[in-house]
Amino acid sequence: MQFLHFPDRPAELDSGFLETAFGRLCSRIDEAEAADGPQPWLALYHDWNELRAYVSGERARRYYRLTKDMNDGAAEASEKQFREEFLPIAENAGSRLIEALVASRHRGAVAEKYGEHLIDVLEVSRQPLDPVNSELRVKAGALVKEYDKLGAGGEVVVRGETKTLAQAGAMTTSEDAALRKEAFLAHRGWFLANRDELARIFDELVRLRDEMGRNLGHDDYVPLGYASMERTDYGPEEAARFRGGVREHAVPLLAEIHAWHARALGKPALEPWDMGYHPELTLPSGVAEPIGEQLDKAQAVFSRLSPRLAAHFTRMRQEDLIDLPNRKGKAAGAYCTMMEDEGRVAIFCNSVGDQSDVSTLMHEMGHAFQGWESQWIEATPLRCPTADACEIHSMGMEYLSMPYLGEYFGAADLEKFSRNRYRQSVTLLCYCCLVDEFQHRVYAEPGMSPDRRDEVWNELSDAYLPGIDWGGRGDLEAARWYVQLHIFRYPFYYIDYAIAETGALQLALMDADDHERAMETYLELCHIGGTRSVLGIFEGAGMRSPFDPDLMRDLMGHARRQLGL
Repeated sequence: MQFLHFPDRPAELDSGFLETAFGRLCSRIDEAEAADGPQPWLALYHDWNELRAYVSGERARRYYRLTKDMNDGAAEASEKQFREEFLPIAENAGSRLIEALVASRHRGAVAEKYGEHLIDVLEVSRQPLDPVNSELRVKAGALVKEYDKLGAGGEVVVRGETKTLAQAGAMTTSEDAALRKEAFLAHRGWFLANRDELARIFDELVRLRDEMGRNLGHDDYVPLGYASMERTDYGPEEAARFRGGVREHAVPLLAEIHAWHARALGKPALEPWDMGYHPELTLPSGVAEPIGEQLDKAQAVFSRLSPRLAAHFTRMRQEDLIDLPNRKGKAAGAYCTMMEDEGRVAIFCNSVGDQSDVSTLMHEMGHAFQGWESQWIEATPLRCPTADACEIHSMGMEYLSMPYLGEYFGAADLEKFSRNRYRQSVTLLCYCCLVDEFQHRVYAEPGMSPDRRDEVWNELSDAYLPGIDWGGRGDLEAARWYVQLHIFRYPFYYIDYAIAETGALQLALMDADDHERAMETYLELCHIGGTRSVLGIFEGAGMRSPFDPDLMRDLMGHARRQLGL
């Protein structure tokens, strides 16, 4: 393994090494500040950047290893050691260095070398790293791991066979009505059976996070939550206006989609276990099997789309940086991670052979392409943009790759897959806003009981996802938020997908008119990385702001046309 950053490192990371290394950096602050010129501060930031890359890379490696097998005791102990012993050292020292740099008379020279946005990012990261909450962050991290491990071990019985939660969830897209209902009830039933434990974990997380916010002088956790997402150019008011645009333009379209969906099924209303299957749009179960061929097909897709991007994919395959299939003990979900000190990017999926595997692989590779294309950026905090911007690359790749997915599907199936993506787009915008408003309500009232949280979820669910007949099963409706790992793991991370979807849909519009321009724009988005704020990234790529009051109307008009409604 070759390390691009901090190659002179111990064979095994330990707390003594970290304390000494960060202590040496912090001991240079006064001398750097007193210097007549900025060179000592520039040298200090360079060395801090190197050490930060090492720590960040080690964290990514340990988490990646653990999520591959949540039952791996050695991996669990290694990740826990990092989270509980090493991370607080890095965060506390990082907080001191950040405070010194943003207050420094030499900060302008650092900004000139690395970009002014670096200072903005460091400014907004001050509160999330404040040592006053160091112990609380460790406790919150432990609770999140409880949630992860509980879900990773979840199993249900469907048609007499034991299935992982991911496998059961995939069955809810089956063309067999009885099977998808049984799978849906089994999947949601697991979360209902474990609801008290899940509610306890979340209740403690909300209490801890509220305490973190109050420790920093806020009335609740919300301002700290936004800072933790590194949002520098919008806040709760803008998010509320965005949700208002979704309610005005996307929710009515979703109501029409649900009514059309019910008619296609021959039912008076859409029932929840039918949401994953649309007879005119859903592809047969197992359409993406065998799983072992998915990467070869993706290679062909990317080779046709962009030789430059295909080269990144080839390298990832050669270096075993793609973990694709679902298996027992594997953590839920999908993600992309960067080992910053190696200059390498890896992805993690849970493929089960269904059409969602294809969109997930394209999505995570969109993240990966951005990671590879941003390796030129010296300041490691700027290699990845904030979540609301980085999801543009992933969702955008879903659309840009769509014309080439004939590698997976025949022409008729590809048309269904494409139309279904637009149906999912409208659903996504509405669901993201549901999650976002739910989180604002929860953290504004941290003493809310578990039962009341379920009630709030159902009230918002009915408002954002109209036309679903729950048949009086409010418990099944409320169980949905326990499934959403972001609510537990990354508070306030979800509106990001909706904001990014406005960028991805703009890429889709552009691609329909001028493919070459769309690809140039995409590569420019990847190249920018995190060197600008989210609105700066939209502007830098020549796209409209997600907060443009007319944008949602125009995008939903395009989605309506693609759906033929």
